[in-house]
Order: sequence, then structure tokens, then C-alpha cells
Amino acid sequence: QPPAATMPPTGDSGLSSVSPTPRGPQQQGSEPTATVTATPKPPKSPASKGSSSKPQPSVTYRSVRSVNYPARYWHVDNGYVGLDSVGGSEFREDATFTLVKGLANSSCYSFTTHDGKYLRHRDFVLRADRNDGSSLFKQDATFCPRDSSYSGAKMLESVNYPGYFLRHQNFVVRLERFEYSSQYLSDSSFQLVGGLA
Repeated sequence: QPPAATMPPTGDSGLSSVSPTPRGPQQQGSEPTATVTATPKPPKSPASKGSSSKPQPSVTYRSVRSVNYPARYWHVDNGYVGLDSVGGSEFREDATFTLVKGLANSSCYSFTTHDGKYLRHRDFVLRADRNDGSSLFKQDATFCPRDSSYSGAKMLESVNYPGYFLRHQNFVVRLERFEYSSQYLSDSSFQLVGGLA
């Protein structure tokens, strides 16, 4: 049953720092503009001084399931991310991602594919591309989790388009401005579940 929310999602989802909450609706006819910021370098940990071996970070494999179509998952096909029903082993591999710290904000997420590409938005469509090292790419591939009105689900906000969230529409995963509607809230709520592969 859809939530009766009238406010955009807020909260830090247990993260140590967050971006501002989504902005209210823009005036009709205005185009979105990307916010490009420099990628800060993390401070060196004093605990790692003098240590010759660092513990290896654990790898987190995730599949992303739709809240309102629970039998459908994000799936890379011909470079684009769609919302598809589970198929064979090749499908499962293309629907399993490594969840890593955000390229542009370590409090957020980036997703990598089995062949080393990153999921990023380009022309407001989610796709898998090789990291070209640019600041724009890093921001296009970084999404901050926000609380969803659905239990166990998150909404994923673009780091360089504040107030724009990933959602599925016609089974294509896109980046769209937040809307105050139950349809938008359900289309933009996803569960990060154990990897299918």
C-alpha cells in the first residue's frame, strides 16, 4: 500500500555525513543544472602509520530489487540498466553489482559491474560505463541513499543533481526530479539485497 508522504526523503541512512535534502520543485520550464564539485582527498589515518599490511576491505555484492515490482531487478543489457525479471546465470551476473564507496562522496554509493564498469547517469538514463577518471564521471556514478517510505528500501539521490533520484519508468532506470506522488515514491524505492550471482 503506497505511503502518504508529502515531503521528500531525508535522513542520513546511518552515514556519517550527508548532502542537503532534496530541494523543492523548480519553476516550470527551468532546466536542471549539475553541481560539479572537486573530489576531496580523504585524510590519512594515524592508525595506519608504521603498519606494513592493511586489512583488505570486504567486498559487498548487491542486487537492486524494485519495491513495486518485487520480481524485477536492475539488470545491465547492452550498456543500459533496465528493470527485468530474473533469468539464467548470465542474467544473474548482469544483475549483481559490487557496492563501493561513492567515487565523489565516500558517504554515498557507487555500483560496479562484473566487468569493472560503473553505473552512472548520462542523459538522465542509468548505464554502465568505464571510469574515465573525470570529476563529472565520478559525480555521475555516485548516489546517496535516502530513507524511503517503504520498509527496508532506499531512494538513491544523484550527488550532482540534488533532488533527482533514480527511478524506473517503463522498466528503464532513469534519473528524475523528486515528485510528491505515490507512483514516484514507489518507482524510486529499491531494496539492496544479496547479489543474485
